[in-house]
Amino acid sequence: MTEAGAPMSMCLAFAKEPFEIKSGACGTVIRNAEMKIVDPDTGISLPRNKPGEICIRGDQIMKGYLNDPEATAQTIDKEGWLHSGDLGYIDEDDELFIMDRLKELIKYKGFQVAPAELEALLLNLPDISDVAVIPMKDEEAGEVPVAFVVRSNGSTITEHEIKDFIYNQLKELSYLHGEPCIIWNEDEINKMIISENLQYAVVGKFSYGWLEIQSKKIDTKAM
Repeated sequence: MTEAGAPMSMCLAFAKEPFEIKSGACGTVIRNAEMKIVDPDTGISLPRNKPGEICIRGDQIMKGYLNDPEATAQTIDKEGWLHSGDLGYIDEDDELFIMDRLKELIKYKGFQVAPAELEALLLNLPDISDVAVIPMKDEEAGEVPVAFVVRSNGSTITEHEIKDFIYNQLKELSYLHGEPCIIWNEDEINKMIISENLQYAVVGKFSYGWLEIQSKKIDTKAM
């Protein structure tokens, strides 16, 4: 990010003498800088392998936003830590893993659900060629996750099968059971949306009102 003044981490797989790295890792924090993971709500530092907001401190970060002290104070705290707005964790080998953007987290009954976690899981299914998970307003839960799924050509996977898969893989707060799961075929999505990023296209094209209408048209019975 620009505010960090330089890369926050560096992958040593491309060094002159490359190091082994884990799949999905973003390297380790750069030299002459400090990194920590904090709870987005309390600001308390979190232990290794616990996801939270990625923060960095060092001489390389920006001094602040020009003529905008309020935005600066929201980004850089009193101890000099720059809050990136990214959700991630650091493992036992000091390698950084980025999971999602904090502003994209779904607030479900006080819990935070990362859309990217659901999307990555669903994309492991050969029946699914693309997926976007976004929030829908809910009176009881605040927000609930809704999956927009693009079936692979020839696939007949159903909403019930998708919800069953999520139900067996993730914690209750990430379940899609009882919530809309809207399915398109590849030829349908190609006619509706031209975008490299299905999630941003869905957010831009459809409002909460549209989602509420769609949720009444499809089976949303809890499993």
